[in-house]
Amino acid sequence: MKKINIDGREIMIPECIGELTPGQYARYIFLTSHLLTGGLDNERFRIRWLSYIAGLPVDFDSYRDPIASDLARELHVTDGFFRPSEQDGVTILRPDYDCERNLLPEYEGLRGPGDWLDGLPFGEFTECLTMLESLAAPDIDAEEVAEIYERVTRILYHIPEEREVPDILLIHAPRFFIGIWQRIQSGPIELNGRPIDLRIIFRADGDRRSDDKTGWTGLSFEVAQAGLFGRLPEVEQTDFWQILIYLYRCKFEYLESKRKKI
Repeated sequence: MKKINIDGREIMIPECIGELTPGQYARYIFLTSHLLTGGLDNERFRIRWLSYIAGLPVDFDSYRDPIASDLARELHVTDGFFRPSEQDGVTILRPDYDCERNLLPEYEGLRGPGDWLDGLPFGEFTECLTMLESLAAPDIDAEEVAEIYERVTRILYHIPEEREVPDILLIHAPRFFIGIWQRIQSGPIELNGRPIDLRIIFRADGDRRSDDKTGWTGLSFEVAQAGLFGRLPEVEQTDFWQILIYLYRCKFEYLESKRKKI
Protein backbone atom coordinates (compact mmCIF):
# COMPACT_ATOMS: atom_id res chain seq x y z
CA MET A 1 0.00 0.00 0.00
CA LYS A 2 1.17 3.54 -0.70
CA LYS A 3 0.33 6.74 1.12
CA ILE A 4 -0.58 9.61 -1.22
CA ASN A 5 -1.77 13.16 -0.69
CA ILE A 6 -4.92 14.51 -2.33
CA ASP A 7 -5.82 18.12 -1.66
CA GLY A 8 -4.20 18.01 1.75
CA ARG A 9 -5.64 14.61 2.72
CA GLU A 10 -3.51 11.49 3.12
CA ILE A 11 -4.97 8.20 1.89
CA MET A 12 -3.63 4.68 1.36
CA ILE A 13 -4.03 3.07 -2.04
CA PRO A 14 -3.05 -0.42 -3.29
CA GLU A 15 -0.01 -0.80 -5.53
CA CYS A 16 -0.68 -4.31 -6.89
CA ILE A 17 -3.55 -6.75 -7.23
CA GLY A 18 -2.50 -8.68 -4.13
CA GLU A 19 -3.52 -5.65 -2.04
CA LEU A 20 -7.02 -5.37 -3.50
CA THR A 21 -10.27 -6.16 -1.72
CA PRO A 22 -12.72 -8.48 -3.53
CA GLY A 23 -14.82 -5.48 -4.55
CA GLN A 24 -11.80 -3.62 -5.90
CA TYR A 25 -10.63 -6.70 -7.76
CA ALA A 26 -14.03 -7.17 -9.40
CA ARG A 27 -13.82 -3.57 -10.59
CA TYR A 28 -10.26 -4.17 -11.80
CA ILE A 29 -11.44 -7.12 -13.90
CA PHE A 30 -14.27 -5.05 -15.33
CA LEU A 31 -11.94 -2.23 -16.37
CA THR A 32 -9.17 -4.47 -17.69
CA SER A 33 -11.70 -6.34 -19.84
CA HIS A 34 -12.53 -3.01 -21.50
CA LEU A 35 -8.83 -2.29 -21.86
CA LEU A 36 -8.16 -5.63 -23.56
CA THR A 37 -11.11 -5.29 -25.94
CA GLY A 38 -10.25 -1.72 -26.93
CA GLY A 39 -12.95 0.08 -24.94
CA LEU A 40 -10.25 1.91 -22.98
CA ASP A 41 -6.75 2.88 -24.04
CA ASN A 42 -3.83 2.45 -21.68
CA GLU A 43 -3.76 6.05 -20.46
CA ARG A 44 -7.51 6.25 -19.82
CA PHE A 45 -7.43 2.94 -17.98
CA ARG A 46 -4.68 4.24 -15.69
CA ILE A 47 -6.58 7.45 -14.99
CA ARG A 48 -9.84 5.63 -14.33
CA TRP A 49 -8.24 2.96 -12.17
CA LEU A 50 -6.26 5.42 -10.03
CA SER A 51 -9.38 7.54 -9.61
CA TYR A 52 -11.32 4.49 -8.44
CA ILE A 53 -8.80 3.23 -5.87
CA ALA A 54 -8.40 6.80 -4.63
CA GLY A 55 -12.14 6.87 -3.90
CA LEU A 56 -13.24 9.35 -6.57
CA PRO A 57 -16.60 8.82 -8.31
CA VAL A 58 -15.30 10.05 -11.71
CA ASP A 59 -11.93 10.31 -13.47
CA PHE A 60 -9.58 12.66 -11.65
CA ASP A 61 -8.82 14.72 -14.76
CA SER A 62 -12.43 15.96 -14.56
CA TYR A 63 -11.53 17.77 -11.34
CA ARG A 64 -9.79 21.07 -10.90
CA ASP A 65 -6.44 21.46 -9.22
CA PRO A 66 -5.11 20.51 -6.75
CA ILE A 67 -6.99 17.17 -6.98
CA ALA A 68 -6.20 16.70 -10.68
CA SER A 69 -2.54 17.65 -10.33
CA ASP A 70 -2.06 15.66 -7.11
CA LEU A 71 -3.29 12.46 -8.70
CA ALA A 72 -1.53 13.09 -12.01
CA ARG A 73 1.74 13.01 -10.08
CA GLU A 74 0.79 9.59 -8.66
CA LEU A 75 -0.20 7.98 -11.96
CA HIS A 76 2.97 5.87 -11.87
CA VAL A 77 1.41 3.89 -8.99
CA THR A 78 -0.62 2.02 -11.61
CA ASP A 79 2.61 0.51 -13.02
CA GLY A 80 2.30 -2.26 -10.44
CA PHE A 81 -0.89 -3.51 -12.09
CA PHE A 82 0.87 -4.34 -15.37
CA ARG A 83 3.29 -7.04 -16.46
CA PRO A 84 5.72 -6.72 -19.36
CA SER A 85 5.54 -9.40 -22.05
CA GLU A 86 7.39 -9.88 -25.31
CA GLN A 87 5.49 -9.97 -28.60
CA ASP A 88 7.37 -10.01 -31.91
CA GLY A 89 10.39 -8.52 -30.17
CA VAL A 90 8.38 -5.66 -28.69
CA THR A 91 7.72 -5.27 -24.96
CA ILE A 92 4.00 -4.94 -24.25
CA LEU A 93 2.42 -4.14 -20.90
CA ARG A 94 -0.53 -6.36 -20.03
CA PRO A 95 -2.83 -6.31 -16.99
CA ASP A 96 -1.54 -8.45 -14.15
CA TYR A 97 -3.88 -11.14 -12.77
CA ASP A 98 -1.23 -13.29 -11.08
CA CYS A 99 -1.83 -13.78 -7.36
CA GLU A 100 -1.63 -16.79 -5.07
CA ARG A 101 -4.65 -15.48 -3.17
CA ASN A 102 -8.13 -16.04 -4.52
CA LEU A 103 -9.20 -12.42 -4.66
CA LEU A 104 -12.79 -13.48 -5.40
CA PRO A 105 -13.43 -16.34 -2.98
CA GLU A 106 -17.16 -15.61 -3.26
CA TYR A 107 -19.12 -13.79 -5.93
CA GLU A 108 -22.90 -13.41 -6.19
CA GLY A 109 -23.39 -16.31 -3.78
CA LEU A 110 -20.96 -18.58 -5.66
CA ARG A 111 -17.99 -19.90 -3.68
CA GLY A 112 -14.68 -20.86 -5.24
CA PRO A 113 -11.51 -22.50 -3.91
CA GLY A 114 -9.29 -20.85 -1.33
CA ASP A 115 -5.86 -19.29 -1.74
CA TRP A 116 -3.48 -21.48 -3.77
CA LEU A 117 -6.62 -23.41 -4.89
CA ASP A 118 -6.89 -24.79 -1.37
CA GLY A 119 -9.81 -27.17 -0.97
CA LEU A 120 -10.05 -28.04 -4.67
CA PRO A 121 -10.72 -31.79 -5.07
CA PHE A 122 -8.12 -33.70 -7.07
CA GLY A 123 -10.70 -34.84 -9.60
CA GLU A 124 -11.77 -31.26 -10.31
CA PHE A 125 -8.13 -30.17 -10.47
CA THR A 126 -7.26 -32.80 -13.09
CA GLU A 127 -10.41 -32.08 -15.11
CA CYS A 128 -9.63 -28.34 -15.23
CA LEU A 129 -5.97 -28.93 -16.01
CA THR A 130 -6.73 -31.39 -18.81
CA MET A 131 -9.14 -28.96 -20.46
CA LEU A 132 -6.78 -26.00 -20.15
CA GLU A 133 -3.89 -28.00 -21.58
CA SER A 134 -6.03 -28.60 -24.67
CA LEU A 135 -5.89 -24.85 -25.38
CA ALA A 136 -2.45 -25.49 -26.89
CA ALA A 137 -4.00 -27.41 -29.79
CA PRO A 138 -3.13 -25.61 -33.06
CA ASP A 139 -6.61 -25.97 -34.56
CA ILE A 140 -8.64 -24.78 -31.57
CA ASP A 141 -11.07 -21.95 -32.36
CA ALA A 142 -12.43 -19.05 -30.29
CA GLU A 143 -15.72 -20.81 -29.57
CA GLU A 144 -13.94 -23.85 -28.17
CA VAL A 145 -11.73 -21.63 -26.01
CA ALA A 146 -14.82 -19.89 -24.61
CA GLU A 147 -16.45 -23.24 -23.87
CA ILE A 148 -13.36 -24.45 -21.99
CA TYR A 149 -13.16 -21.25 -19.94
CA GLU A 150 -16.84 -21.55 -19.06
CA ARG A 151 -16.51 -25.19 -18.06
CA VAL A 152 -13.48 -24.48 -15.87
CA THR A 153 -15.33 -21.64 -14.18
CA ARG A 154 -18.37 -23.83 -13.53
CA ILE A 155 -16.15 -26.48 -11.93
CA LEU A 156 -14.18 -24.09 -9.72
CA TYR A 157 -17.26 -22.22 -8.50
CA HIS A 158 -19.74 -25.12 -8.65
CA ILE A 159 -22.11 -23.23 -10.94
CA PRO A 160 -25.13 -25.31 -11.99
CA GLU A 161 -25.80 -25.69 -15.70
CA GLU A 162 -29.08 -23.79 -15.50
CA ARG A 163 -27.34 -20.67 -14.13
CA GLU A 164 -25.46 -18.26 -16.35
CA VAL A 165 -21.78 -17.84 -15.53
CA PRO A 166 -20.98 -14.25 -14.41
CA ASP A 167 -18.61 -12.48 -16.80
CA ILE A 168 -16.33 -11.46 -13.93
CA LEU A 169 -15.80 -15.10 -12.94
CA LEU A 170 -15.24 -16.13 -16.56
CA ILE A 171 -12.23 -13.83 -16.60
CA HIS A 172 -11.04 -14.55 -13.07
CA ALA A 173 -11.41 -18.30 -12.51
CA PRO A 174 -9.35 -19.70 -15.43
CA ARG A 175 -6.61 -17.10 -14.89
CA PHE A 176 -6.45 -17.89 -11.18
CA PHE A 177 -6.14 -21.61 -11.87
CA ILE A 178 -3.50 -21.10 -14.57
CA GLY A 179 -1.54 -18.74 -12.31
CA ILE A 180 -1.34 -21.28 -9.48
CA TRP A 181 -0.38 -24.08 -11.85
CA GLN A 182 2.38 -21.93 -13.35
CA ARG A 183 3.70 -21.20 -9.86
CA ILE A 184 3.82 -24.93 -9.12
CA GLN A 185 5.72 -25.56 -12.35
CA SER A 186 8.07 -22.58 -12.22
CA GLY A 187 10.06 -23.41 -9.10
CA PRO A 188 10.02 -24.37 -5.43
CA ILE A 189 7.04 -23.14 -3.46
CA GLU A 190 6.80 -22.71 0.28
CA LEU A 191 4.72 -25.25 2.19
CA ASN A 192 4.66 -25.20 5.99
CA GLY A 193 7.55 -22.75 5.96
CA ARG A 194 9.84 -24.90 3.79
CA PRO A 195 10.56 -24.72 0.04
CA ILE A 196 9.38 -27.81 -1.87
CA ASP A 197 10.09 -28.36 -5.55
CA LEU A 198 7.00 -30.16 -6.85
CA ARG A 199 8.43 -30.09 -10.36
CA ILE A 200 10.19 -33.40 -9.73
CA ILE A 201 6.79 -35.10 -10.02
CA PHE A 202 6.62 -34.26 -13.71
CA ARG A 203 10.25 -34.80 -14.74
CA ALA A 204 11.17 -37.87 -16.77
CA ASP A 205 13.69 -40.12 -15.03
CA GLY A 206 14.36 -42.82 -17.60
CA ASP A 207 11.76 -45.19 -16.18
CA ARG A 208 9.40 -46.43 -18.87
CA ARG A 209 6.40 -46.02 -16.56
CA SER A 210 7.19 -42.36 -15.95
CA ASP A 211 6.21 -41.62 -19.56
CA ASP A 212 3.38 -44.04 -20.22
CA LYS A 213 1.24 -41.29 -21.83
CA THR A 214 -1.73 -41.89 -19.51
CA GLY A 215 -1.34 -38.41 -17.99
CA TRP A 216 -3.41 -37.37 -15.01
CA THR A 217 -5.83 -40.26 -15.48
CA GLY A 218 -2.95 -42.69 -15.05
CA LEU A 219 -1.73 -40.86 -11.95
CA SER A 220 -5.21 -41.00 -10.44
CA PHE A 221 -5.33 -44.77 -10.91
CA GLU A 222 -1.85 -45.19 -9.44
CA VAL A 223 -2.80 -43.20 -6.34
CA ALA A 224 -6.00 -45.22 -5.99
CA GLN A 225 -4.06 -48.46 -6.39
CA ALA A 226 -1.76 -47.47 -3.52
CA GLY A 227 -4.86 -47.29 -1.33
CA LEU A 228 -3.77 -44.45 0.97
CA PHE A 229 -6.70 -42.21 0.01
CA GLY A 230 -9.18 -44.95 -0.84
CA ARG A 231 -10.53 -46.03 -4.19
CA LEU A 232 -10.68 -43.79 -7.26
CA PRO A 233 -13.87 -41.89 -6.20
CA GLU A 234 -12.27 -41.08 -2.83
CA VAL A 235 -9.02 -40.04 -4.52
CA GLU A 236 -10.95 -37.67 -6.79
CA GLN A 237 -12.57 -36.03 -3.74
CA THR A 238 -9.29 -35.57 -1.86
CA ASP A 239 -7.75 -32.09 -1.73
CA PHE A 240 -5.38 -31.93 -4.69
CA TRP A 241 -2.58 -30.55 -2.49
CA GLN A 242 -2.62 -33.75 -0.44
CA ILE A 243 -2.28 -35.78 -3.63
CA LEU A 244 0.54 -33.60 -4.97
CA ILE A 245 2.47 -33.89 -1.70
CA TYR A 246 1.97 -37.66 -1.79
CA LEU A 247 3.23 -37.84 -5.38
CA TYR A 248 6.17 -35.63 -4.44
CA ARG A 249 7.13 -37.93 -1.56
CA CYS A 250 6.87 -41.00 -3.79
CA LYS A 251 9.01 -39.43 -6.52
CA PHE A 252 11.53 -38.05 -4.02
CA GLU A 253 12.00 -41.43 -2.34
CA TYR A 254 12.27 -43.14 -5.73
CA LEU A 255 14.97 -40.72 -6.92
CA GLU A 256 16.83 -41.10 -3.63
CA SER A 257 16.82 -44.87 -3.96
CA LYS A 258 18.15 -44.62 -7.52
CA ARG A 259 20.88 -42.22 -6.41
CA LYS A 260 22.05 -44.54 -3.65
CA LYS A 261 22.34 -47.43 -6.12
CA ILE A 262 24.73 -45.49 -8.35
